[in-house]
Amino acid sequence: MTIKKIFTGLVAIGVLAGASSCKKSLNDLLNNPNYPGTTTADVDLYLNQVQLSFNNFWVTASDYGAQLVRQQQWVGPFYRNAYTPSTFDGEWETAYAGGNAPFGASATLAYGGVIPNADALIKLATSQKKYIQSGIAKVLKAFTLATLVDDFGDVPFSQANQGNANTNPKVDQGAAVYAGALSLLDSAITDLKNPDAAPGPANDLYYPGSTEVANWVTFAKTLKLKLYMQTRLVDPSVTSKITALLTENDLINDPSQDFVFKYGTSITAPDSRHEHYGLDYVNSGGVGEYICNYFMWMVTAQKYGGSVNLNGDPRTRYYFYRQSNSYSWANSQTCPCFVNSQYGNSNFPAWYPSVPDKTPYCVIGKGYMGRDHGDNSGAPPDGSFRTAFGVYPAAGQFDGDQAQAVTLSMGGLGAGINPIWLSSFTSFLEAEAALTLNITTAGAPRDLLQAGVQTSIDKVMGFPASVNVTPDPSYVPSATQVSNYVNLVLSNYDNATTDDARLNIIMTEYYLASWGNGVEPYNNYRRTGKPDNAQLAVAVPNPGFFMRSFYYPSVFVNRNSNAPAQKTPGDAVQKVFWDNNPDNFVK
Repeated sequence: MTIKKIFTGLVAIGVLAGASSCKKSLNDLLNNPNYPGTTTADVDLYLNQVQLSFNNFWVTASDYGAQLVRQQQWVGPFYRNAYTPSTFDGEWETAYAGGNAPFGASATLAYGGVIPNADALIKLATSQKKYIQSGIAKVLKAFTLATLVDDFGDVPFSQANQGNANTNPKVDQGAAVYAGALSLLDSAITDLKNPDAAPGPANDLYYPGSTEVANWVTFAKTLKLKLYMQTRLVDPSVTSKITALLTENDLINDPSQDFVFKYGTSITAPDSRHEHYGLDYVNSGGVGEYICNYFMWMVTAQKYGGSVNLNGDPRTRYYFYRQSNSYSWANSQTCPCFVNSQYGNSNFPAWYPSVPDKTPYCVIGKGYMGRDHGDNSGAPPDGSFRTAFGVYPAAGQFDGDQAQAVTLSMGGLGAGINPIWLSSFTSFLEAEAALTLNITTAGAPRDLLQAGVQTSIDKVMGFPASVNVTPDPSYVPSATQVSNYVNLVLSNYDNATTDDARLNIIMTEYYLASWGNGVEPYNNYRRTGKPDNAQLAVAVPNPGFFMRSFYYPSVFVNRNSNAPAQKTPGDAVQKVFWDNNPDNFVK
C-alpha cells in the first residue's frame, strides 16, 4: 500500500477532525527558526544585523570609489567596460534585499539588506519605545539611501520595500531621495532625544558606552552637513542650512566621536579581520592586491619634486608596508613595465607625461610597488614585492624598513577599522564651505585646513597602540617632522594665488587623509575635480569619459519591469543630480 493510500484511508475512517490542527502545525513549521518574525525578534540583535549589513554595504561602495579615484587598483583600460552591471549586484542587494527579495536578491542575502531590516526594526522598536534603536536604524538607512544616489543616480525610495504589494518599485529622482534621507536624519535626531526612550542597545557596534546617544545625534547632524555640501552646486539654499549647522556646533570635530567600524582578529568561524588585511597578509605567495601607484606617489613624493621622501608625510610608514626597499628583484618577468619606468629607460608611452612633471609610471621609488591607473596587463609574479596596506587602517604591519615578506600573523592581525567618517573629514568640509560659500562660522579656510591635517596625522600615528602594535621608535616621525609637514601644506596654501588652487590643496589633503575610505573621495572628485593632477589611465591614450555614476545592477534592470533603461557603455559619463560639472571635468 502506498503512503498516499494510507493517508487517504486514515482520512476515510474518521481523522477529519484532526486535519485542521495538522494543517496549523505544518504551517507553523514554515517559519524559519534562523530568521524569527519581526514581532518576536530581539530589537538589539536586529540592530546589530542592520549595523553589520551597513558596514558590508559601505565596504563595497568604498572599494569601487577607491578604484576610480586612484587609491586602489582600477584595471580599465576603458571606463565604459571596466565594470559590468552585475559588478554592482552585491552593493544593491546588501542595501535592498529583504524577505521577499523584490529586486532579485539571492537567498543568501534575502535577510541581510540594510533598508528592509531597518524598516522592520524601526516599526518594532517604536512599538516598544526603543527610540534609540529606531533612531540609529534611521541614520544608517539615510546614509545608505544617499550613497545609493551618489553611486547610481535615481533609485527606488517611495515605493521600495513594500513586499508583495509592489515587487517592481519605480525609481525616485535623486534629489527626492536626498530629501528623504535628510528627513530621516531629522526624525532620527528626534527619536534619539526622546525623553521616554527605553534603554539603548546592549551592544552598539559603532558607539558603545555612556556617550552613545550623544554621538549618534552628532553623527546624524554631521551627515546632514555632508549631504548639504554634496548639493552645494545645485541648491543655493544649503548655504543658510550649513551656517545653521556650524552655528549649532554639534558636529564630529573630536576624534573620540569618529564613526568607524572595528574588526577583530579571528581567521575562521567567521573571519573577523579587516578585508584588506585578509587580502594582503597571507603565507601563500605574497600580497593579493595592488595599491594604486598614484596614491602612494601623492603621499610620499608629490610635494618633494617627485622623489620619495620617507621623512615627509608622517603617515607614510603607517599607510603602506613595503616587502622590499629596492627594485633589485625587478626584471622583464616580475615587473614588465620596469624597463619603461623612471628607474629604467624612461621610455614612457609617447602620449604619457613623465615623472616628476605629472604623475608616476610603474614604480615610484624606494621599493614602493603598486599598479598604475588603468593598467589592464596580466599580473606578473610580483606578489612577494607588492606594497601592502600598513598598520592604518587595516591593522597590518608598520613599515620600519624591515623589507620582509608578509605573513599571516603580522602587525595588528587585522583588527583594523573602516574610517567611515572622521573628525578630520569634518574640518576639510568646513574648509571647503568657508572657501567656496564664504561660510566662516567654523573658522577661516586656512585654519580649518590645518585642523584637518593635524587631526588626521594624530589619528594615524596614535592608531598602532589601539591594535597592540609598537612601531620601532627609530622610524616614528618626530614632532619636528610633523610640524614640517603641516607647515609645508600651509605654505603651499599661502602661496596659492586663486581660490581654485586653494581648493585643490584643501581637497588634496582631504584625499590623503581618507585612506581606507573610497566613498568620500569619489564624491569629492566629481564635485570639485580635486586633486587636479590625477594620474591618466596608462594603457590607452583615450579611456573615455570618467564614470560619473555606476551602471544599474543587473538584478535591478533584469528583474524589475519598472526599472529605467540601463545606462549604455557610452553613458558612463551620466551624472547624479548634484553633479552639474562639464562632461570632461575629470578624467
